[in-house]
Amino acid sequence: MSTLRRIGIAAVVPLLLVVGGCSAVGASQPAAGTAEQANGRAADVTAEDSSVPQAKPGEGGGYSGTVQVQVARTASVGLTVSDVEAAATKLRALAMAMGGVVTTENLVSRVDAKGISTPTSTMVISVPSDRLDSTLEQLKSMGTITSRVISSDDVTTQVADVASRVKALEGSIARLNELSKKAGSITELTQLEAELSSRIEERDSLLAQQKALAGRVAQSPITISLQTPEAVVEAETPGFLAGLAAGWNALVTSSRVLLTIVGAVLPFLVLVAAIGIPVVIWRRRARRVPATVEPVAKASASTSPETGE
Repeated sequence: MSTLRRIGIAAVVPLLLVVGGCSAVGASQPAAGTAEQANGRAADVTAEDSSVPQAKPGEGGGYSGTVQVQVARTASVGLTVSDVEAAATKLRALAMAMGGVVTTENLVSRVDAKGISTPTSTMVISVPSDRLDSTLEQLKSMGTITSRVISSDDVTTQVADVASRVKALEGSIARLNELSKKAGSITELTQLEAELSSRIEERDSLLAQQKALAGRVAQSPITISLQTPEAVVEAETPGFLAGLAAGWNALVTSSRVLLTIVGAVLPFLVLVAAIGIPVVIWRRRARRVPATVEPVAKASASTSPETGE
């Protein structure tokens, strides 16, 4: 019996130790779980949202496979007119009639070799994209179109991607707001608010990109270069006459530079002459005096020995 008792006691003691350890761990587990709960919830939200912005059409990523094509169009036109200022006034009126605005206007007057002023102007008008073609047709009545370039940029993928990411962030922000209402500690609330602020900042940036893309699609800028026929002829004059005109202009310019240099140096030349000429005259006179004195000295030297004898 003593042996059986010893065996029973030896079996019961480890069992009691195991039960006590389990109860201690169970009592301390809620405190540790409270500290790690915020990280777990934030990680769950991040894991749920990480794949959504990069989702492809038809995979539940925020937009379907049938996306409307979005195209941003621009145009550039060279226009020859008889009066640049009058044409600029007509372009302002045309932009207003088409529901657009003038975004840039630059008027420059160039003076040629004959002293004739030839004004040129560069204007940029922004009109609704669906009125771009009709606006270009209206330009034909203002003058002669010398060049016209129309560019189209397909931004469908960018628009769809930004819209999908905005939608995903909106859902993530809503879930983080719900979790912040159920936060059980200050640490958990602080971490959730940090995640929420980061998502809101990213969403606002995407909304700005979305607005810019929408503006590019909705409005079409037209860059118009206005010039007179005289300016066109002067710019396109080839051959001997162009070379002769360029050489004459270079000669006139060189003459002006030379006369400027002479005018700048002339006062110094006058001052040098006023000081240098008297000095030169004095030095010449000083050289002549020893030449006349030397024969007299030789004559006196030759007579003195005879007198002494």
